[in-house]
Amino acid sequence: MRSPLLDRAAASVAALRGAEETGFYGVDRPGVAWDWMKQTGQAPAGADWVRPQVAEAWARCVDDHALPPGAEFAPLQRRLESGASELDGWRRNSLGGVAGHLSALVYDLRTLLDETNVALLLADPAGAVVHLLDSGSRITAGGAQIGRIGADWSEASLGNNGVGTASLLREPVAFDGKEHFNGALHRFATAGCPIVAPDGGLCAILGMISDRRDAAKLALGFLKIARHMLEASLFDRLAADGYLLRLRAIGEADARFADEGRVFVGADGYVRGVDRAAVEALGGGYSALVGARAATALGVDLPALIAAHEGGRILSLPDRNGRPLYAEAHRCPRRDGAASSARRAPDRADAAPCGPDAERDWSDSVLETALRKAAGLQERNIPILITGESGVGKDYLVRRLHAGGPRKERPLVAINCAAIPRELIESELFGYEGGSFTGARAKGKSGKFVEADKGILFLDEIGDMAADLQATLLRVLDSSEVVPIGSSKPIRVDVRVVAATNRSLQEMVQKGAFRRDLYYRLNGVQLWLPPLRERPDRLGLLAQLFRLERDALGSAEDMRFSDEVWRIFFKHPWPGNIREARNVLRSSIAVAKGPVIELDDLPIDFLQELDFDQRVTDAESQDANVDETVEIEAGFDLSDWEARAVRHALASSKGNIAKAARSLGITRATLYHKMARYGLRSDRRIVSKR
Repeated sequence: MRSPLLDRAAASVAALRGAEETGFYGVDRPGVAWDWMKQTGQAPAGADWVRPQVAEAWARCVDDHALPPGAEFAPLQRRLESGASELDGWRRNSLGGVAGHLSALVYDLRTLLDETNVALLLADPAGAVVHLLDSGSRITAGGAQIGRIGADWSEASLGNNGVGTASLLREPVAFDGKEHFNGALHRFATAGCPIVAPDGGLCAILGMISDRRDAAKLALGFLKIARHMLEASLFDRLAADGYLLRLRAIGEADARFADEGRVFVGADGYVRGVDRAAVEALGGGYSALVGARAATALGVDLPALIAAHEGGRILSLPDRNGRPLYAEAHRCPRRDGAASSARRAPDRADAAPCGPDAERDWSDSVLETALRKAAGLQERNIPILITGESGVGKDYLVRRLHAGGPRKERPLVAINCAAIPRELIESELFGYEGGSFTGARAKGKSGKFVEADKGILFLDEIGDMAADLQATLLRVLDSSEVVPIGSSKPIRVDVRVVAATNRSLQEMVQKGAFRRDLYYRLNGVQLWLPPLRERPDRLGLLAQLFRLERDALGSAEDMRFSDEVWRIFFKHPWPGNIREARNVLRSSIAVAKGPVIELDDLPIDFLQELDFDQRVTDAESQDANVDETVEIEAGFDLSDWEARAVRHALASSKGNIAKAARSLGITRATLYHKMARYGLRSDRRIVSKR
């Protein structure tokens, strides 16, 4: 029964209907409605306080899903009694293929996503999270359980949200702040968009979550663009061994026209797939088109398609919706191993290779995308800045850039700015004259810039360079001249500098810790390498690394990991990224007692990392109700998280530097440097520090 109090309040704000939902004059209409629902246990009726879509979603949460009104609750974790897991679902359907395309899409849009501080989610058709892209955005801080792989974002589990409601309604939706039924989502905006395969089946939900509570409409617009690109990629995978029809609104062969969609007809004359635009142009929906004969669905039989393709003629289709429609026919040749349906199992690079029969032609799509983006940059002398967490393979990318670039015959010289003491880095970079300081060589030293003349100089961990040396480096880059210590004669050098860092140079510039002019001098083009945990193809990458390590150690060809180990690999946070992965794979191969590597063969500290990640997640989930805690966690920057990881590694290893460095996937020298930066010591006292 509707409260008279709510009726009076609704009348008092009737003039505000044209305003935004969290409107003018400080009136938070969804917030007032949510508070009323919390007090009464009933969802408000009508559209005076919330949008009809929100009111309907809240009513479903109360009446259909029996969720507690006015509460904060974490999502359920998908754990089926049959033993199936998130990984099994990933391997059974087309999610892996969608995730692979999403990875390339996000790579190209990474800078935009960083600036807007959002996280991207990929969920299965039922709303369970199978992939999360949240590197550095801190969206899930204070509530990491929300973004864990396997978290159930369905409306019945988490209340109305972009992902779960899009899964239920099969249409794009978005919610701002207190439009969410679940109080745990009030500090976010969420949006979700269904990804539909060419046969009309729902194969995934692409979602976005932002800590900008008013960003839902903007997020939904981005997701619709991303959906178009992903569905186009899925259609391209389908189109093989048949005829592709490009629909158009006018019939002239050389006229300019707007694309009206695409239809793929198999070599047998049946329609095998249509895109969203073609469904709208042809009408009738996916079910009336896919699986039907082309003669029935389109009014054009297979011989007519063949003749139109061979003769280069435009086909005239029967009038649709009162307007003529035309089509160009193009022959799509058969591809080896081509999918006969977009709903087939994912590419094996995106699934878990469970044995020696896994394909050996896997390629690193992330690395190849970075290399394609860098093509031609070195010839034009455009500076390259590589960013990414420690251990993601920045040094390997530089070696590939050098090997495939115009300076491959000249030297590649690398220097780790974080591993060399501050008082020595200037002499390492610029060299010195003999006897110029105590301990100097009698004949002097040329320095890295001179050694890299006509080649490439790789400056790793550039963010750890001292401020005074930053000024000197900038001067050298601008003048292309170095002056060795103890000398007054400049030396002309021709060096291409590639820099890399695991820190946010933009934040360091804002804090005054890194020179702005040097940042723009180095950041001609930025190549970002994602952490291992955010790579949809991480299992394919691990399988490739496993083969390399197995061959290097001379192990048997039939050695493989058990399914249980693959599930651990799938869910592990991998804080040390690829460097950690190689160590884990190498040690597992070495200690395995048989051809199948079991859970007991994995390093104990590696398994403890997974347990620690789960404990941290649970603790953060319990603290999610405390606003102050959320603000503290959300204020963390990358260095805070790095300090936390170092403290945990030292505590777990009981002060053993070598063991702590191995668990982090870094060298002992780098660990000592980071301990000095954060004021840590290798004893138990580091546990109590925050």
